[in-house]
Amino acid sequence: MKRIIKTILLSAVFAFTALPLMADAHISTQSHQAQITSLRSVPVRSGNDFEYFTASDDGFLIKWNENNEGEHYQISDVGIKLIAVAPNGNYIAVYESDGGSVNKVSVWDWRTLTRKFMKKYRDSITSLEFSAKGTYLIVGTASVDGAEFFNTSNWSKINKIRANTSIVNYVHTSETEKTAVFYSPAGNLSYYNLVSGQLKEKFSVIQGLTQTVLYNDNKFLAGVKDNTIYVINAFKGTAVTSIKSSNPIILSTYKDSNLYYLEYDGKNNYDLKMLENLEGLKVSNPRLVKTFRGPRGSSAINTGVKNYTEILLGSKAGTVYKVDTDPSLSVTNMTEITQNTYSKIQDMCQAPTDFYFLTDKAIFKSSYDTGVVNKITATNGETNILNFDDNNVILWTRSSRKEVELVNLSTKAKTPLFTPTGNIQSLRTGKIGDKHYLIEIESNSIVNIYDFTNKSFNQVYSGTGVQDAVLCDNGNLYIAKSAASNPQVPLICINLETYETVPLALNGNVSFGLSTDGVLIYGIVLQVTDNVQTTFVYSFNTTTGKATNLLKFSEEDSEAFTYIYGNILYTNIGKNKLYCYNMTTKRNFAYNRSASIPKSVAQNGSRVVILNDNGSISWCGTSSQTLQADWYLTTDEQWYEF
Repeated sequence: MKRIIKTILLSAVFAFTALPLMADAHISTQSHQAQITSLRSVPVRSGNDFEYFTASDDGFLIKWNENNEGEHYQISDVGIKLIAVAPNGNYIAVYESDGGSVNKVSVWDWRTLTRKFMKKYRDSITSLEFSAKGTYLIVGTASVDGAEFFNTSNWSKINKIRANTSIVNYVHTSETEKTAVFYSPAGNLSYYNLVSGQLKEKFSVIQGLTQTVLYNDNKFLAGVKDNTIYVINAFKGTAVTSIKSSNPIILSTYKDSNLYYLEYDGKNNYDLKMLENLEGLKVSNPRLVKTFRGPRGSSAINTGVKNYTEILLGSKAGTVYKVDTDPSLSVTNMTEITQNTYSKIQDMCQAPTDFYFLTDKAIFKSSYDTGVVNKITATNGETNILNFDDNNVILWTRSSRKEVELVNLSTKAKTPLFTPTGNIQSLRTGKIGDKHYLIEIESNSIVNIYDFTNKSFNQVYSGTGVQDAVLCDNGNLYIAKSAASNPQVPLICINLETYETVPLALNGNVSFGLSTDGVLIYGIVLQVTDNVQTTFVYSFNTTTGKATNLLKFSEEDSEAFTYIYGNILYTNIGKNKLYCYNMTTKRNFAYNRSASIPKSVAQNGSRVVILNDNGSISWCGTSSQTLQADWYLTTDEQWYEF
């Protein structure tokens, strides 16, 4: 048992700085928890050291300073694919996407961690850039319309070009912002007059280039295709050279005269190479600057950026490295500036007193009042925990066919309950009188019930688009689903004695995120009318059969949840905050969020704990929006408090 760390220790690992405008960002050397997708340097201002932004599929932005400390803040529950930093260094534009239907561009003021602009797109985004003075944000889309311009003074869309640019994956403007150049994967290099909106010049060049960049005072355009680096005369559209290269990552930016790139042999050797600018419009053969040993396989380097003599590198595993361009004949190791210093909490639930917290290795019991970490028992990689009674919990694994176990926390004995035939989507407990049940959903199509009394496991419903299910005191099972499947309503009732299916009076396209107090059901329902998407938190009275909308969010939120404790309803509708709704007073407030987006919540007595997406927890009360503390469980099983 270990006590909470309430003082600032191990400053090289976790460092906290009191910044009034950055109160919700956490400063540490923790790495991203998914692959790094984009890396940008922050424009240098007088007296400032080099700073960088990294973005990742974990939805986090991290701003790294010269001391290799990162300001962490999660802006999205999906991956961030592209970022652009405004010349003032304060605004950062991001492209968020789940690789499917979610595609949006937003702009954040990093000083206040507030969103200044957001637009959704049907098509994917292919490029994102601010103009040289920051007057415009230029968004390249995978549509016939091509690039869009937004005035950063009021974020209005403006028509700067009198033609469709088609798909472009690279945009750059002159320092005066009077000219813009676009590279299209179709093989076009186009120059536009931003004053008149007219096309000035268009060249046919190599098709399908990626990692495209203008450099050497915009004289050269470089890009990668089929393990070959191509350099093109950007003034004429003619080929300058082509260099075979193994898995190259271009590092140079428009500020550079020479082209630096990283070459990877697929094992653990990385060569930093350079094409030197010769006489203005020629380049040298590849010159080896230095060789590094670095990560390999699923942890290999996949992106990087050069900033004067510094190079920042990001990996598929989320780690960040820093190297320099000083030539060397000896092989050196990359310098990793990140450290994984905490254990991610996967799930949590109430204990008889306090709370249980589940990591991929163990179950812990702890409380805000004592700060004691009590390791209860080891686990085997399960992702979810349910409270069963005072002595037992249930462990299961989402999106897996791993068996469900009952764990006695006194004896540490583990009893297998059942093995799912499909991937488990959801599992929750339920009671009818004194009898205990588990309600299990598999593969969005099957609902099963496990009876603890007779140890039976039976299918009670089969259909498409199943989202969630709860068992109520009247002995009926209520299933949230898509209204696209029969019966065409988002909420149905199953009589567990007769298996009769009854459609219920709830309007909407799909319902999910259910919770219940035994009589009232709470959930989320998405309604789409005339292409306008609205998400509601609703209650459904199982006695009267009446549904009531409680809260409204004027966008789609397909990941929201509800949680009920006494007369308090919690929901994270809107994706960015957790709301506390008092059903007696009909008042609600939003908790101040931490650096990470809230994932779930639990209450025990007067204590409320929020589980954040990055595996940290936040403590709060039931009457104030102020968070009391943010805790991380370190790898040596102690709490670290921000």
